[in-house]
Formats: sequence, C-alpha cells, structure tokens
Amino acid sequence: MARILYGVISVGFGHAMRSKAVLDHLKKSGHKLFILTSHRIYNYYKSHYDSVHNIEGLELVFRKNAVLNIKSLLKNIQKISKENYNKLIKVKKEIDEFDPQVVISDMETFSSFIANERNIPSISIDNQHYLIHGEYSFPEKYRLSYLKAIMIIKGIMFKTKYYLVMAFPGCKLKNKTNLFQIQPVLRNEILNAKSKNLDYIFVYQSTKSHEKLIEILKRINYKFIVYGFDKNHKVGNLIFKKFSDDKEYINDLSNCKAVITNGGFTLISEAIYLKKPILVVPIKKHFEQIMNAMYVKENKIGEFYDDLDETHVVEFIMNLKRYKFDKFEKWDNEKAFRLLDMLIRKETK
Repeated sequence: MARILYGVISVGFGHAMRSKAVLDHLKKSGHKLFILTSHRIYNYYKSHYDSVHNIEGLELVFRKNAVLNIKSLLKNIQKISKENYNKLIKVKKEIDEFDPQVVISDMETFSSFIANERNIPSISIDNQHYLIHGEYSFPEKYRLSYLKAIMIIKGIMFKTKYYLVMAFPGCKLKNKTNLFQIQPVLRNEILNAKSKNLDYIFVYQSTKSHEKLIEILKRINYKFIVYGFDKNHKVGNLIFKKFSDDKEYINDLSNCKAVITNGGFTLISEAIYLKKPILVVPIKKHFEQIMNAMYVKENKIGEFYDDLDETHVVEFIMNLKRYKFDKFEKWDNEKAFRLLDMLIRKETK
C-alpha cells in the first residue's frame, strides 16, 4: 500500500465533502494518509482521520455575495508571519518522516509545492482545472473574471503529473495525455439517498454576507430551509440550520423540492444526481461559479441570475415542472476510483 500526502483547500466546504469520499476510499484500500488542510476543514477532518495537519491555507473575504479581491489579498498577506513559517517548517519535517510516495491535491498549494520540490508523482483531483483544459465558451462580459480565475488556478497549483478533472455530464476536455475526465465525486450518503419531493426549498449560501437573498425569501409565502449562515434559528418561513455533514443535512437536501444556491460545483453535482431543479446566483466575478450556473441554465435544469429579485424566485418555484432531468443518468464513483487506484499503483510499483 502507498504512503499518500493529500492536500485539501479550505475555501468552501465542497472540496472537503468530495475529498472526504476520496479519502475514505483510500483509507478503506489500506493506504497510509497524511492530510493537509486548514481552518474549519481541519476541525471537520480531525473527527474522521488520524493524521490531519493544520496549515494556514488561503482565505477569501466576501461582502454582499461578492469576493473582495483587495481585502482577500491583504488577509492572505497577513498570514506571512514567523509563527506560520514555523508551523510550515514543523509540518515539512513531519512530511519528511512520513516520506510520501504520491501526492494528491484538491487545489491545495502546499502539497503541490512539496510534490514539485521533491519530485514526487502528483495527482490533481478537482473541477477547477476544467476552466483551463475544458472545451467551452462564454459571453465576453465575463472575460476579466475568466482571466482572473485562470491566473489564480495557475498561481496556487504547481505543475502536476496527472489531472483528474471533474466535469458535469456532457462536458468535454481537450485531448492531452495526462488529462483524465471523471464524473463528479459524490459522498456515499448522496449516492444512497432515497429522494422525495417535500414542500420546501433547500437554500445553501457559501457567503454569510448575502443578506439580500434572505430579505427576498422572507417576502415569499413558502418554506425555506437555509444553510450557510452559521446559526440555528427560525424566522417566519425561514428555518436556518448550521452546516454539519450529518443525516439531517442529507435528508434536507434529498427531500427538498428544489435548490437555491451560489454556483458551487459539489452542491450542483449533488442536486443533478438527486434531480432537484436549481436556481443559481453565483458569487459575483467568480468565473467558476458563473460557468456552473451557465451549465444549469443551458441544460434546462434550473435558472441563472447575476442578481436576484423576488419575481425570479416566485417564477422558479411556480414552474419547477419545466426542469427535466431525463437525459441525466445516475453515476457512481467506481470509474474515478479505479483510475485513481491505477495511477497510484503505476507510480508506486
């Protein structure tokens, strides 16, 4: 069995959810794992795995459903300190002792750096590299956001030997020898869920600052279960719940009538699998989320709005039957995991 260094970026919970499915597979296969992550993902993984190591990963600052680029940059510059440097040196020594044979990264910089510095075979598993290697088009008004996204991906990830690129059904990659397209990796809880259509809408926001959405939902005579605002509270027709990867969250998602969300890849993948219509309001200037939202709209499984108003939500709820999932077949993780297993064997034999 292999010794695997696995890095998971701590921006958003979607990376943590899908990487947990991969980590569980690797653990079940008998591999030894050394996991790098930070912030709340570190605390979450600590309850599931033995060897989880906390580093000061990237963070983003949001306001009114938009990324604040300058404040995000300053926040990450402030991480440059003697304390954080010593933390990385300590983790680096522990990696030396672990002596990884393979590095796997879900958009995590330090693990990618270690692979390049020590010439260790590396595997990238994410959806972000679709923006670099995918075949797609987009309106010219998103050109600046596209260029920024490409610059960030190339800036935080070092050259990788193999790219396992998650993409929605029907999407295509460019033809390159080290590129492998895989279906979105899903948690077993989603794969095994018995889906119903109960009379409420599931809402997930990755930014707590999107208060405009809450004000809109309050004015609509419908039940909404809302995750992402880090509170358990009921206000009229809104039921706020703190996020936790438990049966309650899975049940709320599996049994909803539809989903309202930002453009996060993981939740949209889960909604497609569960055949839930999706209303997407991407984080502003976040090109990946814009592309995900365009996919939803173009495939007629939901709606995409740069800015949301009450009419949009009402029309979406009143017309849920128009969104068809007939062309989407169920999938599982088996092909992706077989490919991953093959690459690990190839590099460690």
